[in-house]
Amino acid sequence: MKKLVFIIDDDPVYLNFMKSHFKQMAEFETQVFPSGKDAIKALDGEKPYLVILDHLFLNDPDNTGLEYLKEIRKKISRVPVIYITSINEEILRKQVAKMKVLDYIVKDDAFLVHLRTAMDKLVDQPKKKGLLSKIFSK
Repeated sequence: MKKLVFIIDDDPVYLNFMKSHFKQMAEFETQVFPSGKDAIKALDGEKPYLVILDHLFLNDPDNTGLEYLKEIRKKISRVPVIYITSINEEILRKQVAKMKVLDYIVKDDAFLVHLRTAMDKLVDQPKKKGLLSKIFSK
């Protein structure tokens, strides 16, 4: 079964970059959301493997990715989130880090390289075992 990736970004250029990137990897399928509100609604019926979330939304200037990240965490607390933005500020990085994102990626010329590196981190993460499996494992 393919792993579902939610891409939440209102920038059509970066959406196309990411959609093309994931089309090259057969194990993934994507759902694209130009609005954070639409993505939050979709979480009621879907459980993504990964969420890629932008920070600024020109189509919703009253909310940022931080607000949407809080909503995502309320619905699916453990879904990995890669936070993407054109803002390279330490204050924002710290705010996002407190919300336990997988990675913070700045939209620049090496964006797709950084995205792939972040995804490799996800694949390489050790699986957390429950108490019983720890007790009974060899």
